[in-house]
Amino acid sequence: MAVAKPAVVGIDLGASESYVAYVGKGIVDIVQNEVSKRNTSTLVGFTDRERLLGDAALAQIRSNAKNTCRNFKHLLGRKVDAPDLEIEKFWSTSPLVQCDDGFAGYGVTYKGESRDMSATQVTAMYLTKL
Repeated sequence: MAVAKPAVVGIDLGASESYVAYVGKGIVDIVQNEVSKRNTSTLVGFTDRERLLGDAALAQIRSNAKNTCRNFKHLLGRKVDAPDLEIEKFWSTSPLVQCDDGFAGYGVTYKGESRDMSATQVTAMYLTKL
């Protein structure tokens, strides 16, 4: 019976790009995504039909900016009325709202329905991509 070697995986969740790497055979290797890029755009977009993650969200950001969430790591665990979130309101393509949990999130339209998505929810959606 073969013994499985333990693996170490790291995720760099950046404001604009994210990376996944692992240690194998004593070296760090950065994982390529489905379009053979080592970085993945840190974006989540919502349309009338689907949820778009990463490069798919980047491809539609011009036509669907108000339903595209970016810089969501800056909102994690933050109240929407925090003074330093004013700069995030300026850079955010979708409106920042206070979600049911009391923290900051995004007001988007997904499948024809207005929804408030918390930064935690958006981050979890994005992590399924990586």
